[in-house]
Amino acid sequence: MADEQVELASKDVFVLLGVSVPENLEIGTKRPEQGDTKDIENESVFTLDEDDKVHFMNVVEPLVVDVTPQDDLDNSSTDSLTKKEIEEQRWYNPTLNTGLEKSDFENLKSLLEEIKNTDPTKTLAALVKLKMEKILEGPYQNMFIALNGFKVLINILECNNEDCMENALIIVHEMSQHYGIQCALCKLDAVKPLINILLFKNNYNVKYLASETLQNIAKLRRGRKLIRLSGGIKIMVQMMNVSKHVLSMSLKNMNETNRATVGLMNCCAGTLRQLCRSLKSQKELWETGFVQLLSQLLNSVHSETQISIMSLVAECCRTRSEVVNQKTDIHIRVALKELNILQQVIEFLVSDSTQLAEKAAETILCMFDGDPVIYDILLKYKGMEALFKAIKKFQNDEHVMVLVITLLWKSSLNAKCRQVIERDPIVDFLMELLTYKFDDRVIGYAVATLSELWKSESLRGKLRLIAVPKYLDLLNTSLHSLVLAHVCTALGRASSDPQSMEMIDEAKGFRLIFVLLPSLDVDEFDKYEDFYEPQTIIAAAECLAMIVENTKFTLNPLKGMYEAVCDLVDLLTHKNLDFLAAVCHLIDVIATFEENLKIMVDAGIVENLANLVFTEHTNLRANLCKALGKCCTIGVTARRFSCQQVLDQLIKYTQSEHAVIRDNVPLALSGLSEDPFNCVRIEALGFVPFLKKCIHSNHPKTAMAAVNCLSNVRKASAAIGQYQECTANH
Repeated sequence: MADEQVELASKDVFVLLGVSVPENLEIGTKRPEQGDTKDIENESVFTLDEDDKVHFMNVVEPLVVDVTPQDDLDNSSTDSLTKKEIEEQRWYNPTLNTGLEKSDFENLKSLLEEIKNTDPTKTLAALVKLKMEKILEGPYQNMFIALNGFKVLINILECNNEDCMENALIIVHEMSQHYGIQCALCKLDAVKPLINILLFKNNYNVKYLASETLQNIAKLRRGRKLIRLSGGIKIMVQMMNVSKHVLSMSLKNMNETNRATVGLMNCCAGTLRQLCRSLKSQKELWETGFVQLLSQLLNSVHSETQISIMSLVAECCRTRSEVVNQKTDIHIRVALKELNILQQVIEFLVSDSTQLAEKAAETILCMFDGDPVIYDILLKYKGMEALFKAIKKFQNDEHVMVLVITLLWKSSLNAKCRQVIERDPIVDFLMELLTYKFDDRVIGYAVATLSELWKSESLRGKLRLIAVPKYLDLLNTSLHSLVLAHVCTALGRASSDPQSMEMIDEAKGFRLIFVLLPSLDVDEFDKYEDFYEPQTIIAAAECLAMIVENTKFTLNPLKGMYEAVCDLVDLLTHKNLDFLAAVCHLIDVIATFEENLKIMVDAGIVENLANLVFTEHTNLRANLCKALGKCCTIGVTARRFSCQQVLDQLIKYTQSEHAVIRDNVPLALSGLSEDPFNCVRIEALGFVPFLKKCIHSNHPKTAMAAVNCLSNVRKASAAIGQYQECTANH
């Protein structure tokens, strides 16, 4: 940036100094030489030489944020253009400035010049005029950025005239609601003067405007970083340290100062909530002592304060703790538990404020992640009863309803909480929610909760009579992935009951579930052809396996579904490892029927299963072993697997730290050992000591498979020995 010195006439100097101009003032450019007596007699005439003149710094090359898209930039030489022409072209772009005239540009330029006037009265008048312009319209804001208007306003934020500062801040605040302006404010580092206003100014209205402007800037990642690095978090926490006396006083009884204090506190909470989208900001917030203020802030009689604080807490809890070396977990989750803050949060579940109940449910929901202590807290502070009331109270508010019904499902995963649910009439209400009209997610989590309640034998009769028929209706009518996923899980568990299984058979439930798997060409169920949600596919595969295992079909449930069985083999090329694990389990189950197994072998199941042995996924490894063993029971399949070097990978499975993998390896070896060549490889690779240990396994299937494999190895060894002896004798 270049600076140019501008000569100021002496008369202008007197005007600036507020002194009347002498009538006999003359402006000179040269002082008489010594000995020069010209006009010396007139000593009352004032003259100024170069050293006496006052020089003011004038910015002649303003920093301009070029808003012209790159594609529209003119790369030709601009040497022939004057500075004025260049300045005019910087802001003008027909696509961005639609509706603006040349007069708009000239008017804004003139206003900015007046704002820079050293006379506060003129500056204030210009700011008032600027507020009346089209400052919220995109084209006008484009032009404002190009003319360096924000730099002018930011300079005023640091002046001592509060009227000028407040009016400049009003303009910045209004315009900061838009993304482009937020970017411009970050580039000009407007954060520092705004934070200084919070720290030093006594004018609460100005502080409020500064906080809301910071809240808008915090929507950008760069903005959050600038606020954090400028110490804004600590300062805003100080703004929220309001006395208990004020927090317990109703707004009607407050004076103007206290109202302004509460308003500023709520605004700072909103700004901090934006900042806590950043983990570093979140960590710094809890290190400033904010946690000590939580209890008194949540006990405030002002619902707006409670909502703003709970929004901030929910934002902090939403972020995963392990990103910051688990320190976030120590400051947030542990603090909420140890300081009994969760008791207050549980009470908010039945608040008359929908927003407060929503944020309370959101916070508690985040507390379930990997921490079983939350169940004890819910039981201790009657959280389950609060949940029951909230579900009925907010049944017509879909946003809160989704959260509280999800909370109920999470709670039902714990045996003690489930016992509380079983004894309450909420079970009947849950079954009514299976026809909920406002949000399918409510239906999905209602089904999920009822599915967990199937574990209670006392409720099975009621669930069989009312819930199972509704599950089957949802299987026919719903297209929501969450609903269908939980319906599949619920029907899989219900299949253990013979009477429920009869209902599933009558509704052709097996086929309805099977067609939820992708790429199945079954004409009567075409509505599911685009259904590829992983959670639904996994639940469908697991449900089918449970149905076959629980009912022990005497007839093949997939009889006549040749293409569907082939498609099942093709699913082994899917990228989702959890889904592959579920498919391997299903293949293991349906391979019990020789007809299915023949189709799958012809469809290439040997190659597809062999390609999966390199996986590191625990459940996939375990279920893959089952499928490998089952598929070796027909023809020369075991020999074909040996050609795929499957055994070389299975030896690594025996060294796994997961018992579920080690327990299933004998199931694969038992099938593979049906081929004598594989028996030789099993002994050569060192499987025998491992198999001998598995004989003493607590799992009957594992022990039996190990015995069978060792028996086949011995038979093969004996046969090879007899062959070698016979060959030597002849």
